[in-house]
Amino acid sequence: MLAYKFRIYPTKSQERLLKETLETCRHLYNDLLFSRIQSGIGVWGLQASLPKMKAESKYLAAVHSQVLQGVNFKLDKAFQAFFAGIAGHPKFRRKGTCKSFTYPQYGGFRIDGNRLKLSKLGRVRIRLHRPIQGTPKTCTIVKDIDQWYACISAEAPESNTSRASSGRWVGVDFGLTNIAILSDGASIPNPKFLANSLGKLKSLQRALTKKQSGSRNREKAKIRLEKAWRTVRRQRDDFAHKVSHRLTNENEFVVFEDLKIRSMVKTHSFASAIMDSTWGKLRQLTAYKAERRGGRVILVNPSGTSQKCSGCGVMNPKMKDLSRRVFECDACGLVLDRDVNAARNVLQAGQELARVEAQPLLVQRRRISKLANEAKSPPLLAVGSSPIAQGGSIPVH
Repeated sequence: MLAYKFRIYPTKSQERLLKETLETCRHLYNDLLFSRIQSGIGVWGLQASLPKMKAESKYLAAVHSQVLQGVNFKLDKAFQAFFAGIAGHPKFRRKGTCKSFTYPQYGGFRIDGNRLKLSKLGRVRIRLHRPIQGTPKTCTIVKDIDQWYACISAEAPESNTSRASSGRWVGVDFGLTNIAILSDGASIPNPKFLANSLGKLKSLQRALTKKQSGSRNREKAKIRLEKAWRTVRRQRDDFAHKVSHRLTNENEFVVFEDLKIRSMVKTHSFASAIMDSTWGKLRQLTAYKAERRGGRVILVNPSGTSQKCSGCGVMNPKMKDLSRRVFECDACGLVLDRDVNAARNVLQAGQELARVEAQPLLVQRRRISKLANEAKSPPLLAVGSSPIAQGGSIPVH
């Protein structure tokens, strides 16, 4: 599945219809949430009630039926995330908080030249800056402040996403001064987009707080602040795309540290710097680009990578001090940059993990007979069902 993001240019009347569709979806979301809380109706019960709700409301009748169904499924995903413990309880949405709606099938939307035909909305001008590979499946209309986009997902054949094998490996160590340090000694400096724009952001935030609540000037100041944040976001995304393209274009296998970024930003004093470094975005983009090109991204345990000598493997507890930027090994005499040494350890851990995965099981699976004599030698067990795994001991013969 490939995703494409195209800019669309609706007319004033079409933009008014798009905004009304967003508000209708928001009201429907709140109504379905209220029904689910009060009556305990599940997703399919709410799905069955949509035709009756649509017949009673002229606003729902003006929206494509599958778009309304998508709102119900979006609410169900929010409840699933809540039950899984990865998100809070779904909340009622305020005005202006709904930013997108989806056509789940190609029949609800069609591409005709430089026009995107949306059911119930008409033909909208679209800028197709690249051809779509494969069969379009879904289309999500997204509002980004004062701009509109169409995110189209397409199912492409796998033969179009592979390349010749190069066999090259690289280990990556994340940092703040340099956003990425490679195992070959190269480093990628951190552009620090947030730090460079912080003065402008603070000025716009102060101007917003001085405006009267509900006034037009406050709305204009709010839009200016949102646009400034959008510039920072786009700078981060552009930089992450360029770095991930470089990593996957030069290497087939990329090894990252499996950092728990979400936990780090909660307790770390450098939380804003970590978020500005876009470690998670870089790792995500590199993963899908490597898979498209026939490569792979491997995540390894980051524990001890800065203290372990990449030459002999001896641990150096002195390297817990972050002010020591040069790694010195007393055992083998290796002198190396701290981050390059960590990147090489990350690379070695990734290669070892790949070799272990490629090896066959050391113990063959075998059926254990219920009539086996306990006095005889115990039969071979499948992996995961050994006496140790079951809390027992190894028999001695």
